[in-house]
Amino acid sequence: MEITIQHQSEKTYHTFSVADPNKLTSIEVWAICTEMNVQAILVNGKYYECK
Repeated sequence: MEITIQHQSEKTYHTFSVADPNKLTSIEVWAICTEMNVQAILVNGKYYECK
């Protein structure tokens, strides 16, 4: 399944393929944060910190 995330400060959109958008794995979170160059993401109302 694909999700689209908007970068808060840059206002750019990024699309990612994930298994379940309601429960991201730590690998998915790390990959998204790395590509977007951010420390945390908010997906479907759930906060994920990049570690």
